[in-house]
Amino acid sequence: MKTRPIQVLIIFLLLLTCFTAMCGCSQKEELSFETTYAIDADLDPEMRHMAYTETIEIINTGSGSTKTLYFHIYGNKFKGLRQVENGDIVVLSVQDQDGNALQWQREQEGVLYCVELAQKLEPEQTIELTFACEILIPDLESMYGVSRDGDVQLPMFSLQLAMYDQNGWDTAPLPENGDGRYGAAADYNLTIRVPETYILACNGDELSRQTSDGITTYSYRAEKRRDIMVFACKDYVLLERTVGSTAILGYFNETADNVTRQRMEYVMDCAAFSLEYFNSIFVQYPYDTLVVTNSALGTNFSPNMEYSGLITVLFGSEQISMKINTFHEVAHQWFYGLVGNDENQEPWLDEGFSDFATGLCLDAEGNIDFPYWELKDIASNGAADEKVNVPCDEASVYQWVIYDRGAMFLKTLMDAVGKEKFLTILSNYCQRYQYSIATTESFLEILHEGTDVDISNIVAEFIK
Repeated sequence: MKTRPIQVLIIFLLLLTCFTAMCGCSQKEELSFETTYAIDADLDPEMRHMAYTETIEIINTGSGSTKTLYFHIYGNKFKGLRQVENGDIVVLSVQDQDGNALQWQREQEGVLYCVELAQKLEPEQTIELTFACEILIPDLESMYGVSRDGDVQLPMFSLQLAMYDQNGWDTAPLPENGDGRYGAAADYNLTIRVPETYILACNGDELSRQTSDGITTYSYRAEKRRDIMVFACKDYVLLERTVGSTAILGYFNETADNVTRQRMEYVMDCAAFSLEYFNSIFVQYPYDTLVVTNSALGTNFSPNMEYSGLITVLFGSEQISMKINTFHEVAHQWFYGLVGNDENQEPWLDEGFSDFATGLCLDAEGNIDFPYWELKDIASNGAADEKVNVPCDEASVYQWVIYDRGAMFLKTLMDAVGKEKFLTILSNYCQRYQYSIATTESFLEILHEGTDVDISNIVAEFIK
């Protein structure tokens, strides 16, 4: 059967339409942003109140435009288990640089805020949004609030622009397990006023401290960080160590349970040793300060925790526990801090890596009295059929799969590749993704670049 000219033309037009559509898909407009955060706050621990304004400068560095922006307040998850309004970090108003009052919506119990702009933010344009916020600080249950010792922990109380990736805006609810954080590195400027009876610690560099009429004003600058954290206490001891160009500043509440001078010095020594060791095998820690505090004691539990430039360590009776916890939290300064990841979708990239780095640090110190790798292996075998690169809430036992099995995956790779070559691979990984976001695929790509050893069976065993 012969094809008529009109049929040929129709077929040609259909093919042209399909080709055009395919090209359009490959040239899909994307959003990306650079942000700077400026926070001005008044903190009154006695009244359990903080009011602050936060001005966020947002530059659209992508090829697309948007009239909607999403922001996370991770502190509203970290405040604990309470499901009531009291204790929330609340946005009172939002306006742009032209004074336009903007419409906004509070979602997911205050963890997510959606803001509608007056007009689209086009490529290469800059906008400034100012948020007025208030906090009625609750009793500390785990990580956020006023402790039973009177300390105040305010982790990640500020708004952070949500990530926009290949899946669009990151608006997924935070998981029950893990931290669920996912943020770009950005610059923070913080000015905060507090009664002079309180001393503040922050994960930024302190620029100034001035007292007048019973109020002390602190000014901080935190460059290329993934969050901001403030710790306030009355009775404190300040200890210092120096590692290279970094000052380790220890702010400890000397009246808190289990906090003794001996334990303070021990934790500071552990922090100094691990910082120096990780400097030598990963990339150089880039910040002028690393702040260490004791975990404030809550009514529920008080975890060890990492922030970008600050760690909290739970002081217990066992020195080995404090050592392992300190090593682990310092390791997080690289894995989540410098090399970011989506802690909801791939938490092993920070927890598994930090647990693995902890074992390396114990080996480097020469600790032969604690069977760290053996215990990790036993726990990992408890989830032997599970893959490590799963979202937080898909792991049957979060600790075993994400921490222990993640660490043993890396240990198994190191044993196969050789320690010296594997540490070079990790250093290359840190250098390539410093201040950026890594994925499991990112790591595997650099892994395959760095070795000719056949590791396919190991990868298949551990990776989904």
